[in-house]
Amino acid sequence: LAWTDLTLTEVGEFLQKKTPEDSLAFVADKFGLTDFESNAQSSILVDFYLWILTFAKESGFNEEKSSAAFTIIKKTHEFALSGGGRSIQDAFEVFRRLVLQHSLTGVPDSVVLFSPEDVKLLTAYVTRTYLQHYRLYQLCHREPQALDQHEVCLFVCSPAAPPPLSTATDEAQPAAASAQASAESSGEAKDKEGKEQGKEE
Repeated sequence: LAWTDLTLTEVGEFLQKKTPEDSLAFVADKFGLTDFESNAQSSILVDFYLWILTFAKESGFNEEKSSAAFTIIKKTHEFALSGGGRSIQDAFEVFRRLVLQHSLTGVPDSVVLFSPEDVKLLTAYVTRTYLQHYRLYQLCHREPQALDQHEVCLFVCSPAAPPPLSTATDEAQPAAASAQASAESSGEAKDKEGKEQGKEE
């Protein structure tokens, strides 16, 4: 199943992503889920795909293992949504069969790709995450989701309009005028003091 949903180049591109935002954008663009911010089902699916690839990256899987692991889990999810009443046991059996097909010789159409340690990691991941929320995934993707809309009137205080620029003055001018007035006042005081001293003599 390697390269079924993700090519060598695409997996390599994802593995090079440095930030969660870049990884999320890659998954959303690749699988046409760019409406995930407004569509609940797209949001759940893009998160589901993102965490599969993140798991593969953190587990040290190469491009081929990452692509195969992604498709195995994706096919398990697609089986869960097909038809009605797919049990968790049936879904795990599909997952187990696909994993064994990629890890054991002697299995029909087998391609030995995963080591026993890889199988252990992959099985533990699916058991702790997807299968723990199996019924919720079925409900969210098979049942129409109710849309609750509300209209709210908001009153925003607008700032007062600024005075026209034609009335603006240079900040340096009042300071210079104040300094000049202070100097003139000081000079007048000295002249008055000098005159009073002259009268006393």
